[in-house]
Amino acid sequence: MSFDAREFRNALGCFATGITVVTSRSATGEPLGVTVNSFSSVSLDPPLVLFSLAHVGGHCQEFLASGKFAVNILTPDQRPLSDRFSMARDNRFEGIAHDVGENGSPVFRESLAVFECETFAVHEAGDHAVFICRVSNVTMGAEEQALLFHKGQYHIL
Repeated sequence: MSFDAREFRNALGCFATGITVVTSRSATGEPLGVTVNSFSSVSLDPPLVLFSLAHVGGHCQEFLASGKFAVNILTPDQRPLSDRFSMARDNRFEGIAHDVGENGSPVFRESLAVFECETFAVHEAGDHAVFICRVSNVTMGAEEQALLFHKGQYHIL
């Protein structure tokens, strides 16, 4: 390789991404959530999306065991959720208002859109697991602005 890990990360940061918080439930029913910007559509028929989680931190093993998720696409007003769910901390949901989606996953009110889904396939990819998920429910909010991340900073579309 003619580049180091920092250079690779900086180059990836040139691609602007939306911000999501992917939520689920643990085997004991506790809500789980992690900020994810590696989210993409995969297929319209069947309706599939993907996201990836690092194997360390971020509840990857619990998400693998759960198999049911909600991908909450964040608005600019939800930036505090992005910050909160990107940090390692106990009980990320403490004091956070949310509803329970059709599949049992936490859903944040006022999200730009929410995709409720379940595992279709999981692929190991280096230090991450790539979750390909079949969408069972879609909810869209009224907000039209999206929270973006580009070159290590938040932006508004």
